[in-house]
Amino acid sequence: MGFRRIGGAMKNFTLEFADHQWIMYSEYKDLYGSEIDNYFKLPDLAYLEDEYTSINAYWDNTEEQGYINVEITAVHSDSTYPFNYKFNDFSKFVEALNNLENEIETDKLNVNDWEYEEKHPYTSRGLSISDFI
Repeated sequence: MGFRRIGGAMKNFTLEFADHQWIMYSEYKDLYGSEIDNYFKLPDLAYLEDEYTSINAYWDNTEEQGYINVEITAVHSDSTYPFNYKFNDFSKFVEALNNLENEIETDKLNVNDWEYEEKHPYTSRGLSISDFI
């Protein structure tokens, strides 16, 4: 996935999703939110964030690496579960962003399962005490 130049030759840029919006830092000027759409088609991730889910995504063009960090807090406890993904290919980074909604839904189901397993270690597997007697 390429990019158009921003006011001349752009060699270095950084993309960051934090505080519910995309920010593109460059040597020319910083762009926010929909201003970035002229250069990259990045999904709006803000609708995926809620009181139990936070997202931080980052791509550094100079280092050619990025990450997506998702933190999910269990609904019935204060336990927080991090899900961290690292990328060395921009197209795979963007592909993962586009599939992030499905990943988050899967991660939320996993968190619920883990929480239930912790509270009910045997019944969650269909076992009971009589299975051990």
